[in-house]
Amino acid sequence: MKPFLRPLVLATAVALTAPLFVATTASAATTDPAGAILRYDFASGSGTSVLDTSGNGRNGEIVAGGARKDGALQLDGVDDYVKLPNDVLAGVTDITVEADVWIDPAQATPYFIYGLGNTTAGAGDGYLFTSGDGYRTSITTGNYTREQTVSQGKAVPRGTWAHLTYTLSGTTATIYLDGVKVGSSTVTVDPKDIGGGRTTANYIGRSNYDADNRFRGQVREFAIYDRALTSTEVLAASGNTTILADATLAGDVLKTAPIVDSVNRTVTFPVKPGVPLTALTPTFTTAAGVTASPASGTVRDLTTPKTVVLTPSDGSAATTWALKAVTMNSPAIPGLYADPNIAVFGDTYYVYATTDGVPGWGGNQFFVWSSKDLVTWTRSSQPILTLAGANGNVPWAVGNAWAPTIIEKNGKYYFYFSGHNAALDRKTIGVAVADSPAGPFTAQPTAMITNGESVNSGQAIDPAAITDPATGRTYLFWGNGAPLYAELSDDMLSVKAGTIKRIDGLTDFREGAFVNVRNGLYHLTYSIDDTGSENYKVGYATATSIGGPWTYRGVILEKDPTQGILATGHNSIINVPGTDDWYIAYHRFAFSGGDGTHRETTLDRVTFSPTTGLMEKVKPTLEGVSAQTVPDTAPLTASITGTAAVGSTLTAVASSPWTATSYQWKRAGTAIPGATSASYALTASDRGTIVSVAVTASKPQWSPSTQSAQVGPIASETNAVAVTASSSTRCVQGKVFLSVAVTNPNAFPTKVVITSPYGTKTIAEIGAGKSATHAFTTREASVAGGQVNVTAAATVAGKPATATAVAPYSAASCG
Repeated sequence: MKPFLRPLVLATAVALTAPLFVATTASAATTDPAGAILRYDFASGSGTSVLDTSGNGRNGEIVAGGARKDGALQLDGVDDYVKLPNDVLAGVTDITVEADVWIDPAQATPYFIYGLGNTTAGAGDGYLFTSGDGYRTSITTGNYTREQTVSQGKAVPRGTWAHLTYTLSGTTATIYLDGVKVGSSTVTVDPKDIGGGRTTANYIGRSNYDADNRFRGQVREFAIYDRALTSTEVLAASGNTTILADATLAGDVLKTAPIVDSVNRTVTFPVKPGVPLTALTPTFTTAAGVTASPASGTVRDLTTPKTVVLTPSDGSAATTWALKAVTMNSPAIPGLYADPNIAVFGDTYYVYATTDGVPGWGGNQFFVWSSKDLVTWTRSSQPILTLAGANGNVPWAVGNAWAPTIIEKNGKYYFYFSGHNAALDRKTIGVAVADSPAGPFTAQPTAMITNGESVNSGQAIDPAAITDPATGRTYLFWGNGAPLYAELSDDMLSVKAGTIKRIDGLTDFREGAFVNVRNGLYHLTYSIDDTGSENYKVGYATATSIGGPWTYRGVILEKDPTQGILATGHNSIINVPGTDDWYIAYHRFAFSGGDGTHRETTLDRVTFSPTTGLMEKVKPTLEGVSAQTVPDTAPLTASITGTAAVGSTLTAVASSPWTATSYQWKRAGTAIPGATSASYALTASDRGTIVSVAVTASKPQWSPSTQSAQVGPIASETNAVAVTASSSTRCVQGKVFLSVAVTNPNAFPTKVVITSPYGTKTIAEIGAGKSATHAFTTREASVAGGQVNVTAAATVAGKPATATAVAPYSAASCG
């Protein structure tokens, strides 16, 4: 990249000599037409003095031996820094801070590139700073707990020059990298509010926290303005002619800000669901003297990447950018939520999560989200638990409502969570119980895991429960720093004494263990690194039993900066019952400007290697997942028992495990008034018609279902023959077999003919009160639902008589 331009064109020349630095109170007034309060180019001045080239006389002083070289100041990361005059923020409301820096690859974190404010007893006490770690700028009138931050979410590249710019205009804070906007946020603090205008700890290369690391690298330009530069001015000041700036789309089509990757020169436009990608209008600006082709405002099909070529008028090399659009369905649940535990009960998916967006991870409420299809989610109207001591419903916990999990056992739902235990002054794990996954939950009065046990972890947080399919025993995994697990007691309210064990083999484990089982192989996923780091990610290990030993399999989910997806971690995984479809729920930094306390929950697919059975690496997406309902492996079927003849009584039956809740009998398809009981007595009006019944039934955690059955035509005599039948499907060597069971309820033998879409079977005789079964091979891997017709024939009282029955069956698949 060519050297950056230095002052704005409005800047005026200054004398080459200036008074030595004096650390006295200075007004923030400026005589510079461009509004510069101070400007250092580090080529001007001599000795330890850094000349203020803005003409305002606010010289700086090099402390502890920084060295000038090639127009830049080299700082060693040990004790070097530049001291600025006092009170440089006095009276300043809007502001711009520019810094042209080269960050050494060996820079230790945490660190400030600059810090403007105050320090009390070694700690920051009101300041404005920028760090290349996560590239963020924060302002606060107190300490770190009150910081208001704008962030790119990923680090400034090291080992190369970078031009960093922060502007505050009104309440809008913006950061730029090499002239390109990379983050924006709302800020309610003005620089003049810091120390009431009195600032005595104004530094380049040093933090306002004495314990932080010093800056290691080079600085070749630093400036403060008493106004917010425009994006055009920022781009001009950066001197970067390769940049596509202010990229956006015309119209109200973007879901969030475009994702600009200046290194790879790509722009990704995340558009709202439902917006066609085939005719979008990207707009952008370029540096002066640069021609773009196609020009800004050209309608493009952005379903695949399309190029824009930037050609400078000075004859230097052209630059090519790639633009594309994606439909952004992420996050799965709106708002700031983290540490998601996804579960499926019945026909409904649920997500339980940490409520985020609170400083210090101090949220104190748990909500539950529910969905029938993984796409449309609804939050509970009220929190299911509130951790507020006597003002909440968890007596032992005050705040830090973190990372819950849920499991069903014996019809009860057990919700495990961590919170701050005020009595012990540390994080502990508790449990609440409900009759439904949606609650209401009743918390136990004391914590069940206190981290005071003989085997403990860094913190008792992040519980995850699983019932081992091999034994039926239920276990809890948890821990921060050291992973633990234990068997839960029979009542699920404590861990069995002596069962807490430490888990080995989880490389770089930090927190968030979660276990799934597939085809006899145990899959343990967990989080690596710090939740505040853009490098937060998911590690993976496997075992052949719940107790291990565990074999590390690498990282299966990590950031993708090209999509703006950072800090992908603290996951949970579900299998959709009745399928081999798997999904992972995890959080990432929020769009835009998210960080370790501003995170969003999203979903992506999980796949497995058909060869090894191991999880394949998950690709994080902006698109999220497609709709998928939970298939019912035991769907409702209705049947009718009794003789289909006038004077007989028919009875409707719902298949297990369904419980019938209502009935409606019909004659020739028309509802029979008052016929809403399980049984119906056939009358003369039914003679010769088809009588049916619609049965509505319920099953725990499933939506109600209605199915019908029918018999007929109804015979005219009560001594007519009767027959009942049912059908079912099963898989044999990948093919569907249709099985039909026929019962002769008569006191005499009958001949039966079974007719199905896959053939006809005649049974010459079924004895009185006996049953017979016949299976048809469909020769298909899947079949649609249908019905089997059964006809029984016999001679009754010297007369031939027949009866029919219909046996419906559901769609089936052996794929």
